[in-house]
Amino acid sequence: MQKYLNHKLECPYCGTIRLRIPADAIESTEIKCDDCGKHLGTWGELQDDFASQGGHDGIFRLSGGRIKRIE
Repeated sequence: MQKYLNHKLECPYCGTIRLRIPADAIESTEIKCDDCGKHLGTWGELQDDFASQGGHDGIFRLSGGRIKRIE
């Protein structure tokens, strides 16, 4: 089991995992890095990427736009 998130959740420009997610985000909402402001993907793409990395069955949970360690 992976211990770290990667792929689209981690900003390829600055390396942080800080997402700027609007409260009313829908699948097609564009999400940006909260640190550098670069485009990371749509909310739907990011949720799919999170799920493909263990998602809700792994050591992290995505709820209300927040990633929380559950281990």
